[in-house]
Amino acid sequence: MLQIPKTARKKKIIASLMSRNRQKISTQERIKQLDQLLDWYNDLTPADTKTAQTIRKAFLLTLEYAPEIIREERFSQFLADRIESEDFAELEWETPEAVINYCELLYSVRFHSDSMAKHVHCLEEILLRYALQQYERRGAHEKMFRLLKLAPTSPSMTDAELRRLKNCTYLYEMRRVNQNRRCLYTYLVFQIVLIGVVFPLLFIHAENEALQQHIGRSAQSIFQSQPQQFLSYLDGLYWAIVTAVAIGYGDIAPVTGLGKLLAGILGVLGVLTTGVIAGLILNWLSERRLD
Repeated sequence: MLQIPKTARKKKIIASLMSRNRQKISTQERIKQLDQLLDWYNDLTPADTKTAQTIRKAFLLTLEYAPEIIREERFSQFLADRIESEDFAELEWETPEAVINYCELLYSVRFHSDSMAKHVHCLEEILLRYALQQYERRGAHEKMFRLLKLAPTSPSMTDAELRRLKNCTYLYEMRRVNQNRRCLYTYLVFQIVLIGVVFPLLFIHAENEALQQHIGRSAQSIFQSQPQQFLSYLDGLYWAIVTAVAIGYGDIAPVTGLGKLLAGILGVLGVLTTGVIAGLILNWLSERRLD
């Protein structure tokens, strides 16, 4: 027979159990803790409301890192009969995947009556709402988006607060997309400047050996003689465009080491730019939908 400690000592033991739940303990030890909590809860009087709330929180914290234990009938029964919506408010969820795993296990539990199943499904919606509110307070909008992306929600089960959280997440996603698009547009402008001005000038200076001669005079060193070309700015611009779009006719080709390096860098940037432009065009042509 389990000996029930006095109220003050019981509270200290419960606080100790709640702190230990953050550590890695075995499933058997968690089950033993849950049985102990259930026994203490059944012996409470109606006046022990604070102790009852603490025990319910300790129960949920014990399940947080091993939610599969909820398949045990006595624990699922306690969840359906005793757990209240406010008990989920203080749970901390590190990842959206942990919330989804918890909800999926609640869905998988079989209950003896429809009222119990309905109550647990309401708890799942409340759990989702509290997790989203927690991420919102932290400013973790990316976790909010991932959670809503994974959560099995439907319009019929959403309340006003959940709709607000969804709209907040939607606005975050729109801001993220617009910010990324601005970065892409900035990159395209930068790439145009590179192709139209920087790379043609660098290329013709490299091929005409003007740049090498200038560096050689500054360093007072003698460079090994390389083949040279005498190209105009229009030749450099033509070469830069042809190289950037990955055509490469070969009528103007680098013969110096620096020119070949510039060609390789410009070729890589050109491939990236082609992908960016293709994505923007596809987004412009695609049908827009409002869910």
